[in-house]
Amino acid sequence: MTKQRFDVIIYTYKQTGNKMTQKEIAKQLNISQATVSMALKGSERISPAVREAVQKLASDAGYRPNPAGQMLRLGRSNVIGAVFPSLTNSYYAELFQELQRGLEPHGYLLYFIPAETHPEAAAAASSLQSMRVAGVVSLGMFAEQLLPLRDDGIALVFYGGEQQISEQISQVLPDRFGAGRDITDFLIRRGRKHIAFLGAQGDGEQRYRGYCAALAAAGMEARPMPVPPACDLLTAGYEGMRQLLLRYPDTDGVFAHNDDMAIGALRAAAEAGIRVPESLSLAGFDNITAGRYTSPALTSVEQPRSEIARLLVEELCAVLSDFHHARFVSVPCSLKIRESA
Repeated sequence: MTKQRFDVIIYTYKQTGNKMTQKEIAKQLNISQATVSMALKGSERISPAVREAVQKLASDAGYRPNPAGQMLRLGRSNVIGAVFPSLTNSYYAELFQELQRGLEPHGYLLYFIPAETHPEAAAAASSLQSMRVAGVVSLGMFAEQLLPLRDDGIALVFYGGEQQISEQISQVLPDRFGAGRDITDFLIRRGRKHIAFLGAQGDGEQRYRGYCAALAAAGMEARPMPVPPACDLLTAGYEGMRQLLLRYPDTDGVFAHNDDMAIGALRAAAEAGIRVPESLSLAGFDNITAGRYTSPALTSVEQPRSEIARLLVEELCAVLSDFHHARFVSVPCSLKIRESA
């Protein structure tokens, strides 16, 4: 191939934004796709001249290996399992969509398996193993049930959890302790004296611990309020708020475990004749889209979904390329101050 023709090919691919495939490299250089594959791997069975031509064309034209195709050749599907709670949880529904968009350019399909409990996660692990999935993205709370999948060559990446997983494995973890502390500090600066945590799930929960730390620093008492089990999050927030107002009628601030619960709580406050934010400041967690359209618009903590999804996809692709890859990534959260607080 002449240098002039080589330059024309490179220019064409850069102008269109397309990425060259092994098949197209083989066609342009008039060699077999098998030769291209071996040349890209640096095989000594290929002559130095051909090897150099293949590698230069691949580099200059933006060739990227397709890990999904490699998995199919190794007897794995191009499916990635996603083990999360029910998608009736608005935050996970939005995160799932971001993951789908991120994985599609890499040739992977995302398959959702709902799990709320450890036994459900164990059942999900068994199903994913039988499906011969290439990898799994899961909540950190299910690490114990899913870690054995690595023994079968399945790539694992975990999202969230209440602490860093002790195993050498990739994990993307939002700083929920710092976020819980910051949103509670904000409510205190608003002059609130009796701030409750709606949806408390235990002392190990990081956002609740951040809430307690902020109150302790201000010399204030925590008011953990569980919500009724076995119901959707909106109903849980609504019923939990009604019980909270009965137990602590002087409550003037509420930090809800998530935005769905906060929206339910907002309804309960309105029915009780409590004006938000005049008499009670209300904040959620997650910054779901619906929170911007409540009345009043919901103050919340943003877990940056797009960034989290990008990091999860990045880590998953890294593990698929190098099974021993492991990285812990802490993601900062931010406050979204709106009308409710």
